Amino acid sequence: MIAARTLRRGLKAGTLLLALTTAVGCAGRQDPPSAAAATPVPTPTPGPAQVMSLHLPIEDYMLTPEQTARRGWVHGRIVEDCMKKYGLDFPVGSKPVASAADSVMYRRYGVTDPASVATWGYHLPRAKSSAVTDSAALKPSAAEQTVMFARNAERRPVTTYRGRKLPEGGCEGAAARRLGTGAGSDGIVAATKSDSFARSLADPRVRKVFARWSACMRTHGFDEPNPMEAGSKLPSVQRAEPDRTEIGEARADVGCKESTNLVGVWFAVESEYQNAAITGRPNEFRAARAERDAEISRITRLAHAYGA
Repeated sequence: MIAARTLRRGLKAGTLLLALTTAVGCAGRQDPPSAAAATPVPTPTPGPAQVMSLHLPIEDYMLTPEQTARRGWVHGRIVEDCMKKYGLDFPVGSKPVASAADSVMYRRYGVTDPASVATWGYHLPRAKSSAVTDSAALKPSAAEQTVMFARNAERRPVTTYRGRKLPEGGCEGAAARRLGTGAGSDGIVAATKSDSFARSLADPRVRKVFARWSACMRTHGFDEPNPMEAGSKLPSVQRAEPDRTEIGEARADVGCKESTNLVGVWFAVESEYQNAAITGRPNEFRAARAERDAEISRITRLAHAYGA
């Protein structure tokens, strides 16, 4: 279930900017990919502008960023219509807007965009007009939360609002049922995406390029052994705005990733693990692709019904 604060922000703005989190989950371990099982992936050498154009094998079984944005917008419109039935105003943006955070590659291997880090350091970019006080204003009221999630202020399930029956799970539940479960939301696709990341982190080829990146960072005065933890101990990362030290480290981070080709190596290694998983379980992945295609059809049909 989408957190109330995040949903409200996304619906009001017509876009959803999520802080990148990479789940290293509970998918079962596989044997290392062999030459017979894995499709060889050449190691690319992407410049900063090319990183977001890299395409992991698992993405062939997922929604595109544009489709993800459209799904979120349709979900919001369904919630909006449901809330209106209970006399509550919960407006959604006029059209779906895709953001960089909808991409699998967005900060998957840490910061990579020199223009972004020059302003934001390790912080997630946001609109300059967005202030902490604005967030409080976007928080759903108690009544909105009750109808949205069918739970009262104590988070206990409720079945009615002002004498009217609520859908199971509230308007959020109604929207989720109408859209259906996406192929990438659970099951083999999500498990493979999580497991390939975890396994690539431990792969000797990735550890070796981490060491080169770390050595590069030391030449700039920063002691960082792991790019996924870079900047995490800086005091400014807990504040609303980055300071010069944070921006300086983030810029060095991006530069060292480029000079060591960290992203290209890591991408090739993770792609190898994903290809091995896909090759090893063809029937399950065919089913996942069919489920994804069915979801796209539902999203397209509902989006057209709402005029998008």
